[in-house]
Amino acid sequence: MVKRIAIYGSYEAKVPVKQRFWVKRKDGILQRYWKTTKRMKAVEMSGRYEFHGKGKNLYKAVVKAHTFVPRGFVDVSAEKFVGHPEKYGLEGEWIDKEVES
Repeated sequence: MVKRIAIYGSYEAKVPVKQRFWVKRKDGILQRYWKTTKRMKAVEMSGRYEFHGKGKNLYKAVVKAHTFVPRGFVDVSAEKFVGHPEKYGLEGEWIDKEVES
C-alpha cells in the first residue's frame, strides 16, 4: 500500500544573484544579458513537498527534508528524493513547518 505525507511552510534559502550586463554585437547594437554570479543572497520563500512511497522511505525523506527545502511545489517519490535531494530542493532552513499525512 502506498502512503503519502506532505511537508509545507515558509523557509529561508540562499539563492545565486543574477547580474545584468551589456554586450556590443558585431553590427554595433548593444544587447542586454543576465549572468548568474557567485554571490548568494538569503531569501524567504514558501513551498511544499508531497512524498509518496513505502513507510521506511517516507521516514528517510522527511529526515532529509529538514535540511533541503523545496523549490516551490514538489510532488516526488520518497525513494527518488532520498537518492538525489539536491535535484528537488535547495539547502536552507525551515522557519515555519507543518507536516500532514
